[in-house]
Amino acid sequence: MILQHWPSADRLARAMSVSPSAFRKWLRGEAEPSRERLVALADAAKVSIAWLAKGEGTAPTFAKAEHGGGRARSAEAERAIDPNRFIVLPKQAEGVAAGTGSPPSPRPETEYIAFRHDWVRAVFGIEPGDLILEIAVGESMQPTIQDGDLLLVDTTDRSFSSFGVYVLEIGGERLVKRVQRKLDGSLVLISDNGTYQPDQVTGDMLNGVTVIGRVVWGGGAI
Repeated sequence: MILQHWPSADRLARAMSVSPSAFRKWLRGEAEPSRERLVALADAAKVSIAWLAKGEGTAPTFAKAEHGGGRARSAEAERAIDPNRFIVLPKQAEGVAAGTGSPPSPRPETEYIAFRHDWVRAVFGIEPGDLILEIAVGESMQPTIQDGDLLLVDTTDRSFSSFGVYVLEIGGERLVKRVQRKLDGSLVLISDNGTYQPDQVTGDMLNGVTVIGRVVWGGGAI
């Protein structure tokens, strides 16, 4: 019931300051949240502990305006900017893990970044509508990608056509890694931070890999 009033499970997890992968395990029944996490969920959803744990008391009423409505506000943002010249992407994207690290602090959903169509085509050689925006979490890709950096991802490149940095999902977790495809079809996931060892994806594990796209641009605080 609570999830119906949030844009995504990942965003609710971040509002609780827990990792999206841990939250998904709770949803699948593979693990149970601690008392502290239940309190965090109740605070984020603005419901009572008694109702959350046992269903006691009056069911809460949820205000969609606080956490939902992202698409409506996105439409408003696009109307304010010429859609024939700019693509407007929400800044509050779900985080992609680049090693251990705290999730980025929640930002208001009204934050957007606009990119000129002609700049996207000239610099990346792709159509603006094929881009999505992600936020990196962690330090395993430093110095190339810093914790909290914004990443533009080309969703048309999902075949590892070049040795580059990709966003992919493995076992329900979203990652950003430099990917090398071997001749036997296996994948080597490489972190630019030398303190992290490469990971290899082989055999049946390959069936659980979903490629989101290749990172073509990154930016953040200096």
